[in-house]
Amino acid sequence: MAEEVLCRLSDLDATGAKEIVLARDGGRYAFFVIRYEGRILGFENSCPHARLPLNWTDDRFFDISGTYLFCANHGAVFDPLTGLCTRGPCKGQSLKSFPLRVDGEVVIADIA
Repeated sequence: MAEEVLCRLSDLDATGAKEIVLARDGGRYAFFVIRYEGRILGFENSCPHARLPLNWTDDRFFDISGTYLFCANHGAVFDPLTGLCTRGPCKGQSLKSFPLRVDGEVVIADIA
């Protein structure tokens, strides 16, 4: 596993989220980091229903209320603390989370 700086905390100010795309071994890996209820969390940017990205535009992962993560493709709604789908075609399934840490002003993850 390689340590990767994903973003700065200030990158989360505008929308509460930041999309990160990493290129590794000829592949493209999409993630997103969110700030929610004082916590910094990370998920793969892939809806468990159809494996499509959640966001409809850059860094837009929350619903209009800012309370839930929302899949723009099929309307699935996810709990931002757990990634669990609470409404929509993948109800009961979860986004894949990954561990990260904050070091000063940067968000870091161990990503293979």
